[in-house]
Amino acid sequence: MAEQSGLDPPSTAIPPSVSPRLSLVIPAYNEELRLNAGIARLLEAIGTGAIDGDTTEFIVVDDGSIDATASCAQALLASLPHLKVIQLAKNQGKGAAVRAGVAAASASAIIFADADMAIDPSQTPQFIEALATADMAIGSRAASGATVDRSSISRSLMNRSFNRLVNTLTRVSLDDTQCGFKAFNAPTAKLLFHCTVTERMGFDVEVLLLARRLGLTITQVPVHWLRVRGSHVRSWADSVSMVSDVIRVRRAVDNMPPLQGVRMTLPAHTSGAGRKPHSGYGYLQSLSAYLPVLRRANGEFLVLLPLMTEIDVTTMFEKMTLELSGIVLERTSITTARLRTMAPLTLSWDDAEITAPAA
Repeated sequence: MAEQSGLDPPSTAIPPSVSPRLSLVIPAYNEELRLNAGIARLLEAIGTGAIDGDTTEFIVVDDGSIDATASCAQALLASLPHLKVIQLAKNQGKGAAVRAGVAAASASAIIFADADMAIDPSQTPQFIEALATADMAIGSRAASGATVDRSSISRSLMNRSFNRLVNTLTRVSLDDTQCGFKAFNAPTAKLLFHCTVTERMGFDVEVLLLARRLGLTITQVPVHWLRVRGSHVRSWADSVSMVSDVIRVRRAVDNMPPLQGVRMTLPAHTSGAGRKPHSGYGYLQSLSAYLPVLRRANGEFLVLLPLMTEIDVTTMFEKMTLELSGIVLERTSITTARLRTMAPLTLSWDDAEITAPAA
């Protein structure tokens, strides 16, 4: 099991030559007593083929638990070939735990799900399918087709009231911002979680607000939700805390620290008689499955390196220098506010003529 300090995010996974297709991040805090039931639902989804256990990376992030959450997760999921159990040195909050998991994820699609698996994990294929046409797909208990079992009146009232307030303050225009099952294309997840800082329950709103401001596409997927007893959510106390988070992030979302990146210009990508596209296009297109690669005008590219330590950034820069022999690469940085001026961002592309808006 990998131990992480409570101060720095874990080193991000630089895309390997062979990578799992999906990373499933499971934040957990003092879940020893409930983890068995949640993992049972997850293993059932694997057994039915809804989740491919051989090509899915399972990342459990123990958020500074004082019980045996980490060892319990290790034992319950030990049979799976791609398992990471990360232990944060101290409790920081669900947002911090998910961020740590996203940083460690190596697949081209990333989902985070609550440890109790209150959202039926067998619905995973619906989220993966939705990512084919959107940057992120979020579960919704309010969308047409959703079902809710054993609903708590006070919890439902809290969710509806909070969601109404969120939409009023942020205009994200979403039915259920707090549903604990969200899917992202990897470049989207890496970028959003790098540029957001909320560590506790309000982190969902910050992620969604930033996604809207960057012009990223969000689709809602109706889910089947089962109330699981023992939740750590304190209905009204946490509501007050989340409202405070929403007010704060609405003002701070454009003031995050600069994001490291690599800038370059490739020769014109033309396919006339006897001419072949520069090999760098294929390399960058492949890289865009894992990292945000912005295409600008005149063959300029900006590869963003979110959630990376300085060592990771240097290693990635050296790797790119080898792969793009003959191309001048320049390390650079960009602020969230600057990214907003480039919205709507296009973080994935499969056609040589698609370009991101010029600044």
